[in-house]
Amino acid sequence: MKKSRFAALFLAALTAAVQAEPLNYNVVEFVESATVSVPRDTMTAVFTVRAEAREREAAHRAFAAKMNAFSRRAADKALEVSEANRSSHPVYSYPDNKRVQTGWQESIEYTVKSQDFAALNRLIAQSQKDAEVQNTHFTLSPQKRNSAVDEASRAALLRFKDRAAALAQTLGFSGYKIVSLKLGELGDAPVIMMSAKAGYAAPMAADSATAAPPSPGIEEIRITVNGSVQM
Repeated sequence: MKKSRFAALFLAALTAAVQAEPLNYNVVEFVESATVSVPRDTMTAVFTVRAEAREREAAHRAFAAKMNAFSRRAADKALEVSEANRSSHPVYSYPDNKRVQTGWQESIEYTVKSQDFAALNRLIAQSQKDAEVQNTHFTLSPQKRNSAVDEASRAALLRFKDRAAALAQTLGFSGYKIVSLKLGELGDAPVIMMSAKAGYAAPMAADSATAAPPSPGIEEIRITVNGSVQM
């Protein structure tokens, strides 16, 4: 008797669980995407200002002169400047495996960003005596990237919607409802050009401050829509 009751309770519980679990029939999962090509609108250059001398005070004076000269030229409203990694340290040589201090070095790193390529290229050309260009690279501004993401998202979602409607019609259904949607973004990496020391020849000379900047190139923003619909 107890076994019969247990079996009945088990079957009732199993039936309730099956009925409570939604059964997804006629569900189709697929992926759509859209790509927007956008010209990069922001140029960034990384500079290092450094000076070295036998005596610490002499190194500091030479460094301060270079730093002040660079700062004056970088004080352009079109340029966004940040600094980092300022340091002052002794310089050593190692004759006969013995460490010998030969002087002092002081340095600082500047990152300069601008949407005015000509202004940044003028700074590069005019600062060759005071600062070393480590690299330059091109990116999209946050505003332009967000606008491109929105545009690609709309296009990808419309493609997803049109394909869902076409699939429903092909399969003989009057309509569909969206079960799930997941959006993902893919973008290009920045274009990076190294300094002359690393094999990159600067595109301008000191007497050609208005030379055309290197081409920033195009960045492609691709939005994918991975979703499922129920017919």
